[in-house]
Amino acid sequence: MDDFQAHTKINWHGDVGTVQYGGGDAGQVVMFYLRPVHNPAKSSEAGTPQYEDKIFVRIHPPGERLNIVEREVRDSDKKRWPQQWAQFKDNQPQAQTGTPIDMLFPAEPSVSAALKAGGVFTIEQCANMSASAIDSFMGGQKWANEAKRWLDVANKGVKASQLKAALDEKDREIHTLKNTVDMLKNQLDELASRTTQSVTLEDVQRMIANQGAPGNRAVYPSGGVGKNKAFDAQVHQINGTHKTADLSNQKIKSRTRVRVS
Repeated sequence: MDDFQAHTKINWHGDVGTVQYGGGDAGQVVMFYLRPVHNPAKSSEAGTPQYEDKIFVRIHPPGERLNIVEREVRDSDKKRWPQQWAQFKDNQPQAQTGTPIDMLFPAEPSVSAALKAGGVFTIEQCANMSASAIDSFMGGQKWANEAKRWLDVANKGVKASQLKAALDEKDREIHTLKNTVDMLKNQLDELASRTTQSVTLEDVQRMIANQGAPGNRAVYPSGGVGKNKAFDAQVHQINGTHKTADLSNQKIKSRTRVRVS
């Protein structure tokens, strides 16, 4: 007997499909191990029983003690269960992928022990036990239901965390846009106060294009004072409050009166 049940799913990769049986490859309990195997030819030559170590694999659905496949390993087994194979090659414990069953029953270690003895090592395996596996445990249906509820709550927590992260990112984008708009507004106000001409669409486009340049320096309107010169708001503020500002203004007014007369 090589497989357990009729196929339940086919994973397609283009025109090639991988058939899954029962709960699928990921849902099986898999164990690679060494077993001594009798070698008749060597035994005949030596005149005594001779054995050699062979790699075997034990496969069964979680909780099903009577539905076990045990045979010499095949190359396809190494590809179907690469994690367990790598652990076997490294002489590491062959752990099942998922959340340890102990986390479902922290106050009832005897329940966890019973499930592990039946080949159920993770909460995911417990939630996906077959009807046959559930019937093999006293209270199996209750345990399976609790595992499903635990996974539902965990999935909702993941989705809530993902939603919060997306909202936080959106808030950061909005904050950045608001700061950019405020900066542009301040520069427009400053430009309007420095020139007698109105600010044109071309001036606004030039100012927007200038955002991101070193210092975020604004540019005067094309026909205004200081034509085509970069305007630095910080330098302007310093010049406007310096003690020489009044003297400079007086000279400007004096020249204006002379030109008018």
